[in-house]
Amino acid sequence: MNYELTITYKFFITCPLYFLFFFYTVVRIMTKSGKIIFISGPSGVGKGTVINALRKRHPEFIFPPSCTTRAPRPGEVEGKTYFFVSKKEFEKRITDDEFLEYATVHGGHLYGTLKKPLLDGVRSGQIVIREFDVQGFEQAKDKLPKKYYTSIFINPPPEGIPELIKRIQGRAPISDEELKKRIASMENELKYASHYDYFIESLAGEIDKMTKDVEAIIKNSRN
Repeated sequence: MNYELTITYKFFITCPLYFLFFFYTVVRIMTKSGKIIFISGPSGVGKGTVINALRKRHPEFIFPPSCTTRAPRPGEVEGKTYFFVSKKEFEKRITDDEFLEYATVHGGHLYGTLKKPLLDGVRSGQIVIREFDVQGFEQAKDKLPKKYYTSIFINPPPEGIPELIKRIQGRAPISDEELKKRIASMENELKYASHYDYFIESLAGEIDKMTKDVEAIIKNSRN
């Protein structure tokens, strides 16, 4: 018998506790559960920026796109930016109960989150990241076992909604009417914050800290 193999064999025979620990560690790694991470918060808190940071830092995570009936825009890629489908196909998928959530937005177009990409990720032990508004989260959580997901709400900064308004206005020109809608939406979303598992605070210039906070929550959710 090979000398090295003989040493290894004798080690496991004479040290059963070490063998059991080794076996437990291997099984734990192989059976580590997947998890869907839902991220919500009012406009301007930095949800998209945090998720983009997670994309760069964790290429092993899954970031499933939404499904929509609108036409692709220049540069958008099927299956990466969105799943583009006809209204007829979208409605069939609703009938077949394929969506976790869906809504009619932006000029009458349908948008929704398909169950399969998220559930496939969880069942294969992967982390699935999904941004939701509070209405979408309320729909989705009623269709999933709690063990499948962890939810994170990004709260406004200490300066509150005025700071979020400042951020939104700094992105691009926005009409007074649209701004009023955004503010009403912010106020509504904050009413649902208590429905989430974890909270982090949106701090200007602290995307790295916010991303690390989300990473810590993800790690904790898998233990």
